[in-house]
Amino acid sequence: MYRFLFCLICVLTVSGSTVAGQPDGDILAAGSGRVVLFASDFSVKWECPAGNTTEVHRLKNGNILFADNNVVEITEDKKVVFKYSPPKGKEGSFGCQRLDNGNTLIGENYSGIVREIRPDGSTAFELQTRFKTDNQHHRLRWVRKLPNGNYLVCHSGDQLVREYTPKGETVWEYPTPNIAFLAERLPNGNTMISSLDQITEVSPDKKIVWEFKTPDLPELGIRNMTGFQIRRNGNIVIGCYSAYDKDGKGVGMFEITRDKKLVWAYQNGTGEKVDRSMMGVEVQEH
Repeated sequence: MYRFLFCLICVLTVSGSTVAGQPDGDILAAGSGRVVLFASDFSVKWECPAGNTTEVHRLKNGNILFADNNVVEITEDKKVVFKYSPPKGKEGSFGCQRLDNGNTLIGENYSGIVREIRPDGSTAFELQTRFKTDNQHHRLRWVRKLPNGNYLVCHSGDQLVREYTPKGETVWEYPTPNIAFLAERLPNGNTMISSLDQITEVSPDKKIVWEFKTPDLPELGIRNMTGFQIRRNGNIVIGCYSAYDKDGKGVGMFEITRDKKLVWAYQNGTGEKVDRSMMGVEVQEH
């Protein structure tokens, strides 16, 4: 049934050493046209149709929150319990974060507005961010509310990550070499940023302290790194947009160690059902 799945769990030679393996838990992924939960052997445990899904999370209550132009929370039996839709006909919301107070942080791409939406759908807070691009598809990607109350915003078309105060003041920003997709503030104060061709960790004074680039694992044919998860053990799980070339070469999602060794990879570039993009990925940790 799932012959379209191909898991790179065979032995590979990576950076001069032999690596083999598979995930140590289920994987929640935002695929092309679906949200899907894979078992560690990449069999499908659960899936739900969706749009062009960019971000996905399992919440503490067991529900699934995802962004696919709309931002939607569903139960495991696929009942919608929360939904936010951008203005009709406008470029949608590509980022979402459930806050500790129960509100949902949403980045509205077309307007460039960051919103906090209450469970009843009303707006608790909004911030008009600043951007230069005329490309309506590339004003905002993922957004995060930080513990200090500020907002970390990826301005994809401007190739810029910016930290705003709630009043809209800029307190930190970092230019990226390509589209800024996701930025996460780390406990040590550094910021991890994905920008398609690389994932970079930068210090508060904007020095690069670590980076991973697509040529670092050339045998995978990595394209367009987007969403990522920093695991408790320090490993990084990475999802890719438009992951495969015309010949089906590429990788949809994979996990690496901090020393850039491959842990596992999911490849599905050919067959009846191709997950061409897996922009949001999350290994389920307990």
